[in-house]
Amino acid sequence: MPNILRNIFDLFFPEECLNCGSLLEVQGKFLCIFCLSELPLTHYSRQPKNQLEMAFIGRIPLKAATSLFYFERKGAVQKLIHQLKYQGKSDLGIFFGLWLAREMEQSNRFEGIDFVIPVPMHPKKEKERGYNQVIGFASAIAKELQAELRPDVLLKVNNRKTQTSKNRFDRLKILENDYKLHSSDQIKNAHILLVDDIITSGATIEACGIQLMKHNGVQLSLASMAFTP
Repeated sequence: MPNILRNIFDLFFPEECLNCGSLLEVQGKFLCIFCLSELPLTHYSRQPKNQLEMAFIGRIPLKAATSLFYFERKGAVQKLIHQLKYQGKSDLGIFFGLWLAREMEQSNRFEGIDFVIPVPMHPKKEKERGYNQVIGFASAIAKELQAELRPDVLLKVNNRKTQTSKNRFDRLKILENDYKLHSSDQIKNAHILLVDDIITSGATIEACGIQLMKHNGVQLSLASMAFTP
């Protein structure tokens, strides 16, 4: 769009911060400087044995794990991810993916990733929503890390209602047959980055990880937008 048209458009349709609603000084951004500075960053990318990694000890072997934000109920991160998932703000996923990938690049803990695999949605649910909110996030990470995005490796074959009210063990028992490998011959001996939006109990990640680890020699790392400690 030519600058003069861009300026006219911004005059009548000014962009607002997705968290507080204030007008943005820099167009094309999502958050004002104040809200950006207040986001609860984990800094896990540079921290071995961080809280996310420790949460999976004895469950699935992880080479490294990171998350961009801590998830807090009724906090800014919850509001932003809700807009990403349900209000069509799919570009937020790309924004978060680039942000996290650049943190990961500054660490030597995520070197040599071959494939980035997003946690899949059931096709019916994805059709209803119009997109899988994790895909943009995963594609941005893959591009920045020069890895191959492979959304075809894992499939979700059962379309269940959310199981967040159940504990981790009950959720895993329900979820263990929900995910299946598909088009996965190439992942043997690969370093895989499994990607999701929010990690709470970790049962979904565990169920997906169990499937991916069926291939000999697979090394598994993990990245998410947010993590509930």
